[in-house]
Amino acid sequence: MSIENNEVADRLLRETKRELNSFLNEFSKQTINNESSLFIGSGVSRNSGHVTWGSLFEPLAIELEIEINENTDLYKIAQYYANKYTDTKLRKKVNDEIDKIKPGNNVLSELIDMNFNNIWTTNYDPLIEQELTRRLIKHTMIYNEKNLTNINRNEKVNIYKLNGDIRDSEKMIITKNDYECYEESHSLFLTFLKKELIANTFLFVGYSFTDALVLDCLSSINRLLNGKGNTHYAVMLVNEKTNREFEHMVNDLKHRYNIQVICITEDQIIPLLKSLNNKIKEKKVFISGAYDKVPESVVTQSDDLSLALVTSLFKNEYRISTGVGKRLGTLITGYSYQYLAEQGIQNKENYLSMRPFPFHTNLSEDKKQEYRINMQHDCSAAIFLFGQSRSTTEKGSVEKTGHYSEGVYQEFLIAKERNMIIIPVGSTGYEAEVIWNEVKQNINEYPYLSKTIDNLRTEKDPEAIAKLILHILSEAANNNSANQ
Repeated sequence: MSIENNEVADRLLRETKRELNSFLNEFSKQTINNESSLFIGSGVSRNSGHVTWGSLFEPLAIELEIEINENTDLYKIAQYYANKYTDTKLRKKVNDEIDKIKPGNNVLSELIDMNFNNIWTTNYDPLIEQELTRRLIKHTMIYNEKNLTNINRNEKVNIYKLNGDIRDSEKMIITKNDYECYEESHSLFLTFLKKELIANTFLFVGYSFTDALVLDCLSSINRLLNGKGNTHYAVMLVNEKTNREFEHMVNDLKHRYNIQVICITEDQIIPLLKSLNNKIKEKKVFISGAYDKVPESVVTQSDDLSLALVTSLFKNEYRISTGVGKRLGTLITGYSYQYLAEQGIQNKENYLSMRPFPFHTNLSEDKKQEYRINMQHDCSAAIFLFGQSRSTTEKGSVEKTGHYSEGVYQEFLIAKERNMIIIPVGSTGYEAEVIWNEVKQNINEYPYLSKTIDNLRTEKDPEAIAKLILHILSEAANNNSANQ
């Protein structure tokens, strides 16, 4: 049977289509406000060539002469194997299978792009932390009760590994006995999970809910809150084998646990996550620029423009990311903190992301590139102001090098490669003007600037420039929404 002829799958897909915009809007708002968490199941690891839970235990079942089906309790299979062949042999088998690692996959990459502070998983493998390390994102591993004291609320991503970690296989939750003792052995873990399920909106991806770990927590919460807890979301796949039992499970998740299931086919997972990513990034902009030795008039211009731009962006609900370029970065961050303090906003890290280069470290060109990518990875637009560096000047004049700041130009190339909205304020001069000239010569590649490109070169008034930038951002966002 093809999926087109499967009435259950078709019905679930049509229901998801009706609710999709609501999901994208609601969850993106929660994520922008740092009020969401990610829960990753084994389905995400499968995209890197890892086995699913079912296929992980299938060789064990064969040795035990047991046939596995979708309703088989896999913890029991593991328990039976441990009973017959010892717990040590069981854990070695599982360890050997998981060690066949293929780092990274597109699904995980899209999820990491969403910039969650807290990631929960039942997986033993190191895929999540490997991806964060590759991107130079600081993180903390929490896979036992003692690790809970290491939680970092602001500067690092916290990875909660509910079933333990492959590097400590003796304490992984594998057997039925491990699972039955979980509430006693991991009581603090469950307390932290319940707290976050109450405080945040969760997105479950690659998780089948076949164990009762999360559902028991939600059931307890719903009883205490009289069913008025958060609405959570789960992305689940349908195919030609989707049956009525799966549909009943989807309805049960909604009615008893406040989990709205987003049903999609396997080929829709990446487009869905990209749409969600775009929605989250839509209101976040990257400001690139710096200057070293410039006339006093330029210093005054940068001061006035920084104040006008920061104020306008925040008033229109945008978030700012900056690499804290020399002198200009101080103005951007200073006026950002001033505005947020005046508005009584406490969680300033939700509105301003500062990602400066670690100048004390001798970085290779590849590492510099990684840092630049990370600075703007969760932004939809890049604004280029001024741009003059001592290192570029030392290589010779702009006539010789073609640039005032090679670093700012590299950030332009990254933004261009990532199809970000690019706004070069040529009137500020230096590298911003170099970028403006390149954009002007290739204006067909930047249709959202076709009516305003000349204004970006001639306009000098800070308030007018800020207003112009907001207009470009709004027009570009409307065009993107229309094309999705």
